[in-house]
Amino acid sequence: MSNSASSTEPSTPAEPIMRLGVAAMDRKARSRPMRNILSRLLATGKFEITALDGLARLTGMLLSIRTDIENWPVCDFLISFYSDGFPIDKAIAYVELRKPVCVNDLPLQKIFWDRRVVLQILDKIGVPTPARLECNRDGGPQLDKGIADQIQQSLGVRVDKPRPTSDFSMEDEDTIVVDGKKMHKPFVEKPVSGENHNVNIYFPKSKGGGARRLFRKVGNQSSAHEPDMVVPRTDASYIYEQFVDVENAEDIKVYTLGPNFVHAETRKSPVVDGIVRRNTEGKEIRFICQLTDAEKKMARDISIAFKQNICGFDMLRAGGQSYVIDVNGWSFVKGNDFYYDKCAEILTNFCLRKMPSLPKPVVTEAEKQREKSWTLKSTICVARHGDRTPKCKLKFKFKGKEEWTSPFIALLQGRTTEIILRDPVQLQYVADAAEAAALLPGADLEQLEQLRKIIDKKKSTIGTKVQLKPSFTDGVCETLAIVVKWGGEFTHAARYQARDIAENMRKDYTIMNKTLLDHTNVYTSSERRVVATAEIFTTAFLDERVRNSPQKQQTHQLIIRKDLLDDSNAAKDEMEKVKRKLKTLCRPGHHVRPEFAWPAKEKDPFEVVKETIELMNSLRATMRENWDTLPVEKIQPRWCCGEYPYLFRERWEGLFGDWCDVSLEKFDPSRVSELYDSLKYDALHNRTFLETIFTKNGSRASSIDGRSTSENATAGESGPPRQLRELYKRAKLLFDLIAPQEYGIERSEKEIIGLLTSLPLLEQIVRDLEAAKASDYPSANFYFTKESHIHTLVNLVTLSDLPIVMPHVPELDYMSYVSFEVYERSKSSSKELSVRVTLSEGAHSAVLDASLDAKHALQVQPRRALTDYISLPRVIEILRRHSKKADEMRLTKSTTKIEGFLPVEGDEVFRGQASRMEEIRSFQVHRPGSVYSAGSDKGE
Repeated sequence: MSNSASSTEPSTPAEPIMRLGVAAMDRKARSRPMRNILSRLLATGKFEITALDGLARLTGMLLSIRTDIENWPVCDFLISFYSDGFPIDKAIAYVELRKPVCVNDLPLQKIFWDRRVVLQILDKIGVPTPARLECNRDGGPQLDKGIADQIQQSLGVRVDKPRPTSDFSMEDEDTIVVDGKKMHKPFVEKPVSGENHNVNIYFPKSKGGGARRLFRKVGNQSSAHEPDMVVPRTDASYIYEQFVDVENAEDIKVYTLGPNFVHAETRKSPVVDGIVRRNTEGKEIRFICQLTDAEKKMARDISIAFKQNICGFDMLRAGGQSYVIDVNGWSFVKGNDFYYDKCAEILTNFCLRKMPSLPKPVVTEAEKQREKSWTLKSTICVARHGDRTPKCKLKFKFKGKEEWTSPFIALLQGRTTEIILRDPVQLQYVADAAEAAALLPGADLEQLEQLRKIIDKKKSTIGTKVQLKPSFTDGVCETLAIVVKWGGEFTHAARYQARDIAENMRKDYTIMNKTLLDHTNVYTSSERRVVATAEIFTTAFLDERVRNSPQKQQTHQLIIRKDLLDDSNAAKDEMEKVKRKLKTLCRPGHHVRPEFAWPAKEKDPFEVVKETIELMNSLRATMRENWDTLPVEKIQPRWCCGEYPYLFRERWEGLFGDWCDVSLEKFDPSRVSELYDSLKYDALHNRTFLETIFTKNGSRASSIDGRSTSENATAGESGPPRQLRELYKRAKLLFDLIAPQEYGIERSEKEIIGLLTSLPLLEQIVRDLEAAKASDYPSANFYFTKESHIHTLVNLVTLSDLPIVMPHVPELDYMSYVSFEVYERSKSSSKELSVRVTLSEGAHSAVLDASLDAKHALQVQPRRALTDYISLPRVIEILRRHSKKADEMRLTKSTTKIEGFLPVEGDEVFRGQASRMEEIRSFQVHRPGSVYSAGSDKGE
């Protein structure tokens, strides 16, 4: 069933349509800043935007970076910039062939590959830089002669002169000598390659010595202190800059939009402690600052000299002076609407000024045909639900042959499969059965009382359910497991995540092929948090607020597919086998296999589990002490998601019991996910309480943005308490090791669990791909599900014979998704179709260092290529092999709708309501205060 959407075409502008080409790597061309700017340009009605290199179809064409430049569409203006993997020489050849006006000069971007050339040009144009020495060991910059000639002609400086090998020595521990010139520590050592970001800062012995290594941000870390690093590197050419070591120095990022507009932001220097403070989008926190007239002139001179209208550079402001320390080339400001508006305005005016002077290219009929090459035909996306509260459970296991278990056996009503009870009346049946069982001989009174109490306590809590899981042998119930579960509810943060990802996709597809929105289907599992995610996504994706009257309520439809998207018990036996094997990973002396995610090479998992338990014991004592001595109700005045201090303690006491009150030999690896989930949840939603209750005497409280507010906190101690950070580090290590393996350790295990869990979903995706091939109109199909289906589906894709380009699959967090994009082009009388699979890791970040606002929502990470572009028939043929494999293995139970592996609902057992595998659910968007507006910050 489709959610149809009408589109409003912009009125015909007075000015001619300008063809703007974009040639960049896909992750750059489809990044959020680029999308924001391109959508603003399209909204003017003056532009037709075309992707040249590839990787994304914007308004008409898609061409792979392997395609000959003669087949690239003709454009009037070109946005093109280098990033790793981009074939810049091919783009330069295209510019020479078609002569578009370049927003940024393309050949001159090669200058940024050598810091010596950049510094030489900065010297020539009079831009201050720190004092430096150059140690050459490679003969000097290797620059194209034509580029060097161009620089000499425009600036009067020759940048490609040979440079003899430098004479390098250390006069003493704190002094280097390069070609007879001395420099004393502290100094900065930079590789001459602009693409190498492994920079060292060496400190004198009087200030503790050693060095700090700076590197590209990894998680929340951008530098590390190395106390034994004293001697500079001698393996390549380096630049040595005098380190500006003064208090109150400002590290500033500057962004130009042409020579006459500049935007600047300050940031925390990576030299301080190496910890990167991030916002909820996972971006480094920066603050807008004003530049002096002299600094604005520096920005103008850099933009003109390097011929880069859109350009970023790093500047240091210290001691009343400003120094440029690096020029980066193409750079966009992130998350600033004023900047995006200004960028679109300046680019529009730039193109309008240049348009009258453009020569009219002669385009042959064949070239016109090539210009209409690739079109986005279909997208098929499978997504995990948004942020949720931690899931909690208590499990009881009774022997079916015991007389006192008969009241529980009676609840099965003669059924032999799992039953799920959700209604409070049905939950009371379990409590009543516990009371009845307690009166029978041999009853386990302690367990029964615990079961009765937890039911009484949680039966009125939204989302509480009880699973009755019998195990039968020869028609006799051997055991009955009763699992009480609560939590796992949709949070207010999930509202923002679902809305934001929908809006971003809408912008993306509006640029790429807006008719996709006219044929959109949304499928969901029956789980509450999944349905809520799908509802908010659907409303935001179709964006009724913009296209319809606010007085008119809009009705959308979701298709609930239990058979495709709900959890089943089909892979239960295989997963139990894997769980038993996982326990051995955490035993003494067990070494991790190379293919597993385990960076702690010097320690085995057993040691990390042992350290985690020690930390948990210490934190439990701290929490209990603080609970007795602090006014806990006043620590955090505002709570969300229906929580309060007592529930926080209840949840953590349960975690402490699972970790601290069992022997190491009986440690259950499944507890790792529960600990990691709770740490992430409380770091987002209860940051102040989390940090205070786990700090001795509660002396460390944090504000909502994660910065320390304690008077006793020093700069070096800001952020979460050390023990809490150490616990998170170990929980993350163990999670990355164990969680992906729960769906199979060996390839054969991953395959069979994947087939049993997600083959029906994969077969539906294949049917969608076949429909895209046969259909005359574009379409979008979205499937919302839970963690198990995302993991197992991705396993099936990566285990297939599709050419996988992603080095390793990351953690698949909330709102992670895998997407199949189908592109089509006409060749003579036939059609050619191509598919690319992409993967987003979801709302993932180093949560302890994320700066928070009232939304408590981490930004969903952009998708990355999982495969390259592959012909559609080949993709279908490869994915179908999984069905053939299932037939060979006789796994028929996973490929039909009803084979007894989906749990039976309590309403069917006790009320006779038949369960349907497919159900269409309609919902309305209410204004004001609709789910689309993300409702209350409290998550109510």
